[in-house]
Amino acid sequence: MASLETEGKSIEEAVEAASNQLNVPKERLEIEVLNSGSGGIFGIMGSKKVRVRATVKEEKAETVSEPQSVSASTLVLESEEAIVSEAGTLTQDILNLMGVEATLQITKEKETLHIKIEGDKSGLLIGRRGQNLDALQYLISRILNRKGPDKTKVILDSGDYRSRREGYLKDLALKMAEKAKQTGKPVVISPLPAHERRIIHLTLEKDKSLKTISRGEGQLKKMVIFASKKDHPEEPLAESET
Repeated sequence: MASLETEGKSIEEAVEAASNQLNVPKERLEIEVLNSGSGGIFGIMGSKKVRVRATVKEEKAETVSEPQSVSASTLVLESEEAIVSEAGTLTQDILNLMGVEATLQITKEKETLHIKIEGDKSGLLIGRRGQNLDALQYLISRILNRKGPDKTKVILDSGDYRSRREGYLKDLALKMAEKAKQTGKPVVISPLPAHERRIIHLTLEKDKSLKTISRGEGQLKKMVIFASKKDHPEEPLAESET
C-alpha cells in the first residue's frame, strides 16, 4: 500500500498535499497525525507545522449481487396489510379519545376498506340517521388518503347499521316509486348523503318507467323520483320523510 508523510499549516492542508502527491481522492486515504503542530509565540515565532502520514486504503472488490425480483402480488399484499394496519390503529385511537371500548373487524375488498366496530356504545357511534358514523367515516377516509387523492374508500359500520339502513332505503325507494306511478307526480325523498342516494338509484335503475335525480347543494341532497322521463316539473309536489 502506498504511503508518505506530508506537512502543512493545518491537518486539512497536509491531507490535501498527500492527496495531490499520491494522486488519489482524500476519501481513499487513511490519515495518521504525527504532529499536530503549534502556534508558537503569538502565533508567529516558533510555530511548527502539522505532519501526517497518509496511506492509500486497500480497495475492496465490490460484490455484485443479483437483483431480487419482487412480484407485483407481493407488493400489493404488503401495501394492503399496511393500509389495514394504519386504519385499525387510527380508528382505535379515535375510539379511545371518545372513551369508547370496542373491537374492530377490518377487511379490504379491492379499493374499499370495511371497518366494523362492535361495542356497547354502538348507538352513540351511529347517531341520528348515522350522522356520527358518517362523520367518523369521513375523518378516517381523509386521514388515510391525506397524501393524495382518495384511493381507499372507507365504509365504517357499527351494530350492522349499514345493512339495516340499506334494507330500509331499498324498501323506501320501492314504496316511493309506486307512489309516483300511481299519482303521476314526482316524489321527493328527504336529503341524503351520496352513498345513500346511490342505493335508491341502483334499486330503481332497472325500471325504465322511472327516473331518479338529485337536487340541492352540498353533501346532502334530495332524491327525486319521476314516474316518467318526460315529467320534469320545476317543483316536485309529494315529499317523504326518511
